[in-house]
Amino acid sequence: MFADLNGARLHYEVSGTGEPIILIGGFGTNAAFWEHARTLLDGYRVVTYDNRGVGQTSCADGYSERDMAEDAIALMDHLGMEKAHVLGWSMGSHLGQIIGAEHPDRVRSLTLVSTYLRLPSRSLYILEGLTSMAVREEAPTGCLAMAVNAFCYPESLFRRFADEGRDIPIPEKLEDPGGLMGQLRAMRGSDTTDVATMVRVPTLIVHGSKDIMVEQEEGSRVADAIPGCRFVRIEDVGHDIPFDSYLDVFRGFVDLHRRLTSGRRRRGRPLSSRGCPP
Repeated sequence: MFADLNGARLHYEVSGTGEPIILIGGFGTNAAFWEHARTLLDGYRVVTYDNRGVGQTSCADGYSERDMAEDAIALMDHLGMEKAHVLGWSMGSHLGQIIGAEHPDRVRSLTLVSTYLRLPSRSLYILEGLTSMAVREEAPTGCLAMAVNAFCYPESLFRRFADEGRDIPIPEKLEDPGGLMGQLRAMRGSDTTDVATMVRVPTLIVHGSKDIMVEQEEGSRVADAIPGCRFVRIEDVGHDIPFDSYLDVFRGFVDLHRRLTSGRRRRGRPLSSRGCPP
């Protein structure tokens, strides 16, 4: 489905019924990134969409991460959702921090996966370098996809594939490098150090112990900045954390804050703005 929102033509998908969950992808990933996660979130109304620069979403050049964060709020308005549980991965977690800080009344809970305050310079170096080469047709986009795989997955996965005589797969359909460069321009220099301290919604951070795209201490800095945040480390996984490995933690977190907020409503007390308990 498509909707003209916030200066963009947004492609989105909705499945299931129940409390809304918004899933926000990272650099270079479209709504299909969440296909497996959607199948595991029965009992919820799950919304996924293509960020600006990828998939079937279209927009003018020159947008910011704040514009991308506002896309999620505009989509909620379009779908008649007063509040939602928000989960963002990587770049999507950066957008999630902005949403949590600037629209706390729209967020029932916030989950930040593989998150950071500022994208590490090493990662930006390789992503911008190879994307620029792809735009200039000096290197195929497949080279960028290989580099992203190398930064997203741990050595154990590459070793297993090598022992099985297989290569880590590269998507058959790659995103347009011009669109990816638009995302990188939005990400460059975006620093949420001050934004994170303003987040006052229940927040869970999930980080992989073998993440080299965004090392674990980057996620810890976000956790330290957000009052009452809960930090969960997933062992032996990298930047792209399998959804199954934190599904139970995420569902428990979401269910807890669904019950707590519902209980406060029934008692006629205002919703608390405090973060989640450790």
